[in-house]
Amino acid sequence: MATRPKRRRQLTLTASILALAIAFPALFLADPALAEQPGPKISASLERHWTSNALDSEFAVADWYTLLRGSLRQDIGNDEANAGIAAEFQLTRHDRIAIEDDRSIAVSAHAFRRFSPALELRGTLTWSAISKGDHLDLGPLVIGTRALKQVLAAQVQMGIAVDEATALVLDASNVFETTGRTRFEEDVILPTRLDPDVNKFRLAARVMRTIGPLAAGGSFSALFASVEKLGSPPVALSYALYGAQGELETRSEAGLSVGMAFGAEALRGAQGIYSQIRPAWHVKASMPLPKDFELRGAWFGRYETGDTDDPLASWLDRAEAELGWKATERLALSAGVYREVKQNLLMENEERGRGFYAQATYAFATPLSAVFRVDVSKTFKTILDIRERTTDVFIGLRAQI
Repeated sequence: MATRPKRRRQLTLTASILALAIAFPALFLADPALAEQPGPKISASLERHWTSNALDSEFAVADWYTLLRGSLRQDIGNDEANAGIAAEFQLTRHDRIAIEDDRSIAVSAHAFRRFSPALELRGTLTWSAISKGDHLDLGPLVIGTRALKQVLAAQVQMGIAVDEATALVLDASNVFETTGRTRFEEDVILPTRLDPDVNKFRLAARVMRTIGPLAAGGSFSALFASVEKLGSPPVALSYALYGAQGELETRSEAGLSVGMAFGAEALRGAQGIYSQIRPAWHVKASMPLPKDFELRGAWFGRYETGDTDDPLASWLDRAEAELGWKATERLALSAGVYREVKQNLLMENEERGRGFYAQATYAFATPLSAVFRVDVSKTFKTILDIRERTTDVFIGLRAQI
């Protein structure tokens, strides 16, 4: 049964209003005397997929589905002051497994103003709604579910030029997520709330100093998540996540680019259920090769609080590599692999995943292009003894106007 303490609800609402109050004035910072502006930028894509695992579970069920995306963006202003609005949508429709159909829409407004060579400010407001189809396994039965999730986000960024070679960026954001009652297929179960409301407030600072091809600096961040108590035991927990790291980036004249970030992250769960500091890292590199090839790779380790089945969080260790080839002016080929281990902190389960992809993109006359892609992934959940294997193949058309 869900409980929504009045005090927590008031604190969540107050935090959201404060963040909105900070970001909203930024939308009016653009110079009102703007020159004539170009029309909106429109993009769309239509993809036809075949998947071997439409339910994303150990019970693989093959199906075809269609994915439609679209976006519109209108900006006014120049490099010194600008503002704009954007909207996007996404629709997924399965041929057979209709319970997995998804629909989403998002709208945003943003503004930027450079007050002087040493100071600039950027603000963003975003609202999105997602109607997500899923399923519930009850022994041999699979029951479709659907819930509407809404997200309201506000962000403000301040850039400060400390000197000619040093830049400081301050960032504050607030994200409020609310999910309505989950409805079950054929109303076999009365609608009920399965997902708690969440409010995330984040502060961050990053300073970088550039000397020729070398940039060095550091960053600090603090994320405070207030999670509504839902269920017993609760399906999710409040937490505080802190991070600090040193950064180094360099690029050679030959095009070799390397970036490294090393530091630590500290996670503290509600009521002292978990508290630990772990080393965190992110290493990335890209290197051009002869014959228009390019090699890219990354390796990182961090706490994962978003994409996790754990009530609190997971620890994610992931490595990935990609090889790209510009075969002709119109044809681009790429292939990549990844391997990751995701440790659920409270459930003590470990998800071991690996995968491969190959993609070909052909550009017709502007603005149309075609994409063909194959994704293969395998996941093993140790404690639950669940093995998931998925192959996804699609061909799509993309257009930008």
